[in-house]
Amino acid sequence: MVAGFMALLLLFPQAQPADRVPPKPDPKLQDRLEDQEDRLKELERKVQDLEKRQAQTTSANPLTVLNPTLTVVGDFLWRVDDKEVYVDDDPANDRIDDTLNFREMELDLRASVDPYVDAVAILAVESEVPGEYSVDVEEFYAVIKSLPLPFWETPPLGTRIKLGRFRTEWGLNNKSHLHDLPQSDRPLAIDEFLSPEGHISNGVSATAFLPSPGDTALQVTGQVFQGGDIGVAQDRNHVAWLGNVNFFVPLADEHSVNLSAIGFYGINDPEGRDQSRVASLDLLYKWKPLRQGEYTSFVAGGQIFYADHEFPDPAGGPARHTYPLGYGAWGQFQVSARLYVGVRWDQTEFLEDDDLREKRATGYCTWYTSEFFRARFSYEHTWSDDPVTDELDTFLFEVVVVFGAHPPEPFWVNK
Repeated sequence: MVAGFMALLLLFPQAQPADRVPPKPDPKLQDRLEDQEDRLKELERKVQDLEKRQAQTTSANPLTVLNPTLTVVGDFLWRVDDKEVYVDDDPANDRIDDTLNFREMELDLRASVDPYVDAVAILAVESEVPGEYSVDVEEFYAVIKSLPLPFWETPPLGTRIKLGRFRTEWGLNNKSHLHDLPQSDRPLAIDEFLSPEGHISNGVSATAFLPSPGDTALQVTGQVFQGGDIGVAQDRNHVAWLGNVNFFVPLADEHSVNLSAIGFYGINDPEGRDQSRVASLDLLYKWKPLRQGEYTSFVAGGQIFYADHEFPDPAGGPARHTYPLGYGAWGQFQVSARLYVGVRWDQTEFLEDDDLREKRATGYCTWYTSEFFRARFSYEHTWSDDPVTDELDTFLFEVVVVFGAHPPEPFWVNK
């Protein structure tokens, strides 16, 4: 009888009160949950693919597991100008206006040397004038992640040490290689204060994470490297010093800000009397909506430089002193999964004469099919107190091709 009564309860469940309405789910919360679900599925798929590839590689030839990953990058540039353009803006040098140039090929090798050390080697074949190439070691460094010492992992040790030749911590743009720039060339301020290629040097770098509130991240980097080859540290016989304090702040699920405060000290003469001190701020803002805006994003960035620059007088007189200021600001909107459009504004005073300045406006459109291929159209107009580049109009068409190991995505890409 009891069994029959229980069966009746199962067949005829209790009725819900008529005035009891189930709560409606929060649409924004539901979107977030679905977005996280999609991300977890995508991560699981990637892990499965990696395990499958590793198994295939190991079973095919176990000796290749110890080989470094290899990536080859080619950068092609076609430029059209309305006046003559020279290398380093010097009429005594070769002309580069109206040229088709394969301006760089990079060979990128990376490997885990052992549980404590990673290594990176990047060789570049570069060209400023079509048909003329030079080979350069762009980067070659070891990263010491840890050491087999009992006290190493406790603060203030446990820092990541980089040793060798590397791109210095002058900000996101300087750390990016030519083919990974958000525009086809570097900002005028980096060109003037550092060099057209940015700053690469031989030295030692140490990076540590410091305690910070909430989901923020505070990273401090100190670097000592050989001077020379840049505008604010012209002497190669002295070392230069650079410090970078980077603060990452996630403002919300869709917004984040990355801010770096940079300080630099360098020497400009063999005797060490003429010195440069530079302060810089580097800012990057990113907006990436959740599920409802999968192929939409906005990125804005900028960097400002201010220098106390002392340097030998080219005419042999007393040392000269200038206080140049330079900056660049840019914004980029993602139109679709593959298309990005953006603008950039540059303005800088010259290191050797801070009464003279140069300005440039740039508009560009990048078509990004995948991490292995992209094409970019750009237009630039330059105003300058240097008559060689004043009122210069330039159209640029850039193509980047990558093959080999899967490269890291550039910081301005949302995939």
